[in-house]
Amino acid sequence: MVCAIGGLFLVSGNDKEQASNATAPAANPPAAPTAAPTPGSTADVPTFKKMLPVIVTGAVFDQGEQVSVIAEPGWPFAFRVPTGWRCTPAQIIDGDASAGLECRPPGESNTLVQVGLRACDRPCDPTTQDLMNRDIAPAPLTEGDASTSYAEVADGRDNRYGLLVSHFFGPQPGEQPTWQVVVRARSPHTDRAAVQKVANDIRTQTP
Repeated sequence: MVCAIGGLFLVSGNDKEQASNATAPAANPPAAPTAAPTPGSTADVPTFKKMLPVIVTGAVFDQGEQVSVIAEPGWPFAFRVPTGWRCTPAQIIDGDASAGLECRPPGESNTLVQVGLRACDRPCDPTTQDLMNRDIAPAPLTEGDASTSYAEVADGRDNRYGLLVSHFFGPQPGEQPTWQVVVRARSPHTDRAAVQKVANDIRTQTP
């Protein structure tokens, strides 16, 4: 289940991408949505695509930065996390064909990135998207682009940072959306770049 926006989680190498150590769970009218794979199914593992970064807010991974690729079977995209982070299955959001991961660095840490994925109700139009966004955030989100909204809380005095991103995307760029991905993250304000990099990487991989 998802928390209210008021609690917005305030609370080096040669671009070497290592295999994830995550535990995988056993101008024309838009094209009609295709049947979406089921997260956690035995469908093909997604591949990470080299793309120019799309920035929702803050930092992105630098070329040459040590990262691991998270590629869950049945998910429509892969994404990167800093090397050493571990992602485990978790229930992040409700909905049809929903799945989720919690990603965090090793050891005791206040840093956490939750990634929730679910099918977008048809028709996945602006009205539907607005209703689905209200389900995860009662307060209005800031529009980042036509398919992305976000909220951000930065508290340097108390060293707290929170980020919520909602993005709708389809099988290919420009096609009618079939999925909603939700990223909820928290960290110390001084470490916010790490969670921003993961959120921006997920947005980049879901054009």
